[in-house]
This record gives sequence, structure tokens and C-alpha cells, in this order.
Amino acid sequence: MSNGKERGLLGDILMREFNAYVAALIEAGHDWEAVWATAVWPEGDRLYWLRGRFLLARECAAMVSHQFCDETITGYGRDHLEYLALFPDGPPSL
Repeated sequence: MSNGKERGLLGDILMREFNAYVAALIEAGHDWEAVWATAVWPEGDRLYWLRGRFLLARECAAMVSHQFCDETITGYGRDHLEYLALFPDGPPSL
């Protein structure tokens, strides 16, 4: 696998894990933008598990020089939520 392809796949995994973490934060009633980067959850909590998956994906992406700062990741999260808002019944399919 080429380095570019690895970056793309790991970037996709990173964003998928981040979006799952954001959805869980919103579902739990948290202000996701304020807490996603700094919150510490009790071990065994669903948010602890989801944050760990996101952090692992972030570390893997960084290993192939695909690094994102917190502000960029927050922007991607906002974009994803705006996209979801456009399609309340789910994204269209072909």
C-alpha cells in the first residue's frame, strides 16, 4: 500500500471514529466542542471507549504523517454535523 493510500485510509478511519465520538457526546448531553479534546471519562464508560478508539486512530494517522490539529478536527466535526442536518432521513443513496 502506498503512503498516500495509507494516509487516506487512516484519515477516513480517524474521521469515522471522531464522528462516532461526537455523536455519543451529543447523545449524552455534552457540548462536544468544549469537551472532546480534554474530557476524561471513567474507565469502562462508553465515552471512554469511543475516545480511546479515536485517539488510537489519530495516533495511527500521525504515524504516516497525516496529522490534524484540534481546531481542524473540530472543523471536520462541525462539517459532518452540518451534512447530517441536510439529510435528516439519512444520506441519499444512488
